[in-house]
Amino acid sequence: MPFIICTVLGKFITAQLHTAMAAEVAQPQIAQLAQSSSRKADLAIAVVPNTSQDTEKPMITAPASSSKGFASPSPGAALPLTFTPVDTPVLLVGANRLASSRAFSLLEAGANVTILSADPLDSAHEEIQYRADKKELNFVQRTFPEDSKAWSAYIEESSFALVCVTDTLIGSSGQRSCAAAEDIYKACKTSRIPVNISDHPHLSTYSFPSVHRFAGADGPSHLQVAVSTNGRGCRLSSRLKREIVTRLPTSVGAAVDNVGHLRLRARSRSMSRERTVSDDPETPLNNPVFQLDTPSILSGAGKQLGEELSGESGDEQLRRMRWVHQMSEYYSFEALARMTEGEMDRALRTWEENALATQPSLPHHDGKIGITEQKGRIFLIGSGPGHPGLLTLAAHHILRTATLILSDKLVPSEILALIPPTTELHIAKKFPGNNEGAQNELMVAALAAARRGETVVRLKQGDPFVYGRGGEEVLYFREGGFESTVIPGVTSAIAGPEMMGIPVTQRGVSEGMILCTGVGRAGKSVNLPGYVKARTAVVLMGVARIGMIVSTLTELDSIGREGTPYPLHLPIAVVERASSPDQRVIVSTLANIAEAVKSVEERPPGMMVIGWSVLALEGKGRVDVLDDGVDEMEVVEGWMGQDRWRIREGLDQGWGEYLAGLGV
Repeated sequence: MPFIICTVLGKFITAQLHTAMAAEVAQPQIAQLAQSSSRKADLAIAVVPNTSQDTEKPMITAPASSSKGFASPSPGAALPLTFTPVDTPVLLVGANRLASSRAFSLLEAGANVTILSADPLDSAHEEIQYRADKKELNFVQRTFPEDSKAWSAYIEESSFALVCVTDTLIGSSGQRSCAAAEDIYKACKTSRIPVNISDHPHLSTYSFPSVHRFAGADGPSHLQVAVSTNGRGCRLSSRLKREIVTRLPTSVGAAVDNVGHLRLRARSRSMSRERTVSDDPETPLNNPVFQLDTPSILSGAGKQLGEELSGESGDEQLRRMRWVHQMSEYYSFEALARMTEGEMDRALRTWEENALATQPSLPHHDGKIGITEQKGRIFLIGSGPGHPGLLTLAAHHILRTATLILSDKLVPSEILALIPPTTELHIAKKFPGNNEGAQNELMVAALAAARRGETVVRLKQGDPFVYGRGGEEVLYFREGGFESTVIPGVTSAIAGPEMMGIPVTQRGVSEGMILCTGVGRAGKSVNLPGYVKARTAVVLMGVARIGMIVSTLTELDSIGREGTPYPLHLPIAVVERASSPDQRVIVSTLANIAEAVKSVEERPPGMMVIGWSVLALEGKGRVDVLDDGVDEMEVVEGWMGQDRWRIREGLDQGWGEYLAGLGV
């Protein structure tokens, strides 16, 4: 694929480039108008070669004007070009990681790459070794030429048309000196060969921008975005590129490819019959006549464009291609991306049928083309640990705008109260022995509603992918033809203990955490992790069988545990209905927790937090448990005193007041 060299100085432009190139190719008169053009803004999108000139004003600052009103050039900008080095010999000097990246870019553009190194292939970057073994590039080991004349002789002997030096990269092994780099620069300059020398912009006649190639319907698309800061900030150019890419829809690559297919189909259709459409080149854009789109970025396609259009009059070409231009302008990226070949043909037939009409319209305006049958959407939403104040903004918005909500049974009523009364709501009929049936019932209902065009929400407690069976639903909906959107929720695995003042990690107490479930599939038991003193174990679900879980964790020869048994004096907390006004935590040791839980009425949903982090922030705190010489029994006695367990209920006062102030 071709390279794009471009500079970001302001907001990018794309639509105007289509119009400008159309006029330039279709109308010879545009060449005269181009003489009075001003410079383009410097950001380019690869599928639209940045080679046209027009009278568009610069995006950031207007250059000074001459007495005749012509714009005055402002030196210092790079020249944005597309370069197609198909079958062009290119020399890469150096065999480091940067060389492998440059080689890949050149190979994608069709170049014949030779890597020159003074070291053997087995010392080159791993990717270079791989591509050399695959015969994708030529690796040459030899002593480097001694001076600029020797470099000139070597470059001319091998007919290299482009040179890139990577072993000048700061910090690289065997870094080339500035004097040695200057020899290469002089040789290339003498031979008028473009050269790039890494970390030496003053010795470079071109630079590599930060490039992103968008995905198409079937692999990489023809759309690329590239950003250059002219050597002033490579890291910043990468960040700017990401900012641009994230603001474009993911379907934009497929949209570009489909527009390319549409142009080819437009050129291949027979347009020999007489038209009575106005020949006025100033025909308003909203009249459905063709716009001559830009040539393909591939040189072969560009040549094909000229050959296929050479037998037609400029006016006929302009009318035909402006119709395609209108579709590019007014269709959404999503509509363009999903256009089928049949829809493309119907769009072109619509132009032929409307060519004689006085007020013809775009096909998608009258419902004939461009809009496929409306499909619904499916969202998998995590509702967080319980309180509406911990619901994400995205989740709250979708709950307010969905047409059907299918909720799990454990989602708190405070969350459900946010749903508009006019929205249809179904709650899972889960009970022991019916979990599978209730789950399947909701998935079937969600898919059926989406096929009717509805916006469906599968509402789950916590996070959809943390023991929420969200993965099963994603695959089920995908098989049914819908790619669901997953909205993360604040998982109770972290937020639950945190609401009770328990950190799952804490320096000097817990260096990590392990998350597991106390209930396996179909109610079966699961293998629990073994004891690691510097680790907190968080067990979601299973509070109802806490006696069995404690036995599995602590018994010496338990077959349900993988690893060392847990000490009976180890702290444990049972957290119930975290973040809800009636939240509760029961703290004790593994020896007494089962009895403590039995002493009170259960409040599902609940979870267990096992480890020294349970007591880390109690009172004055104990954050030295992992230190050598610390007596664990003394730590526990200082924490519990004469109590066998303790129970705390309700929200912390400060937290409760804050949540109340949110008005949710």
